[in-house]
Amino acid sequence: MRVRDTTTGELRPAASAPTVTLYVCGITPYDATHTGHAATYVTFDLLGRILRDSGHEVRYVQNITDIDDPLLERAERDGVPWQTLATREIALFREDMTALGVIPPDEYLGAVESIPGFVGPIEQLMREGMAYAVPVPDGDGAPQAAGGPQPRDIYFDVTRDPAFGGVSSLEAS
Repeated sequence: MRVRDTTTGELRPAASAPTVTLYVCGITPYDATHTGHAATYVTFDLLGRILRDSGHEVRYVQNITDIDDPLLERAERDGVPWQTLATREIALFREDMTALGVIPPDEYLGAVESIPGFVGPIEQLMREGMAYAVPVPDGDGAPQAAGGPQPRDIYFDVTRDPAFGGVSSLEAS
């Protein structure tokens, strides 16, 4: 199996190391699994199987965006806690993937459980001027606590990274 190296444009072997890591963006669990989900996860299941059959060990991780606006909006609409909705839809998704014969990832990483691990690195990027904050407009995002700080979104400043675009051939603008 070969893949196109977007840095050089060349076709290269998909893997040369004995262990291959696959990271696949997972679902936002606010509704039923659909054909698009199936296409994604069946494709990566096939990729993992080909790599295993070629003698590679595969380490496969998939995230779950278990906190996001669509999830919060659906939970509010249905009058259920967002955690309950997320848990239910994740279970249904896993059942659907099992029914399709998809080999499950070695690990699922939820966004909520991963947030604490991102705080320190984001604070470091802010200190180094590599990221910047933008206030969240009223009505978007988390509500402001009385007397607390204004909620804000943090963005990475791609113009500060000379290597930005090296793989994707995108330019910082």
